[in-house]
Amino acid sequence: MNQYNLILDASAFDRGLGNIKRWCNSNPKQKFKLQIYIPTFTINELNYLTNKFKSFNSKEALKFIETSTNNLNNDQNYDLIIEFSEILDIIPFSKVNVNDSSIVNKLPLRLKNLLKSCYYKCNLEESDVKWILVTEDPKIHEAANECNIPNCSIVDIDILLSKELNDKSFRESEKFNNLMLKNSIEKVTDDGDNVLITDFDKTVYASRGSGKLWTP
Repeated sequence: MNQYNLILDASAFDRGLGNIKRWCNSNPKQKFKLQIYIPTFTINELNYLTNKFKSFNSKEALKFIETSTNNLNNDQNYDLIIEFSEILDIIPFSKVNVNDSSIVNKLPLRLKNLLKSCYYKCNLEESDVKWILVTEDPKIHEAANECNIPNCSIVDIDILLSKELNDKSFRESEKFNNLMLKNSIEKVTDDGDNVLITDFDKTVYASRGSGKLWTP
């Protein structure tokens, strides 16, 4: 069974809560296991978004986290780990900013704390488990790269897990890609990139459900 170890920041929850809930849907037939790590930053930021901007997704994300930590189910396909905030006090930031990046040095303290959490899980923790930060914030993506922290987007993980689930959206995507390859001619550009040239008369349309078209 494959295991995926994800560090989720607030933007991942705020913009991808539906995806996260689908990944964590308890199903004994699923062929993968999730470990989800929640940094102190994530909790604080979700609380801020909920109280300051009345963000519905942030509020629901906090409910999801609370429910997941209170209801331990041996059949569920995920473990949710809340960070001990004391960890942040024992990690000097100089150890996190390995490239002495000015971009990272200028970040506010809350984002530096997130980087501390991620760097600890990815590089300092005495474990063979490989963690990856999932974020939708371009600034955090950039800072994570500067600190050698593996990171990706919700979409990246969703594609991977949809393949594991043999999800309908993945099957439709595979079908579309196969049709594109079948109806296209591959050419190499002057820059050495491979591109697909399609015929307008062979346009591939999205699949539609059965039924009659409504007319006024």
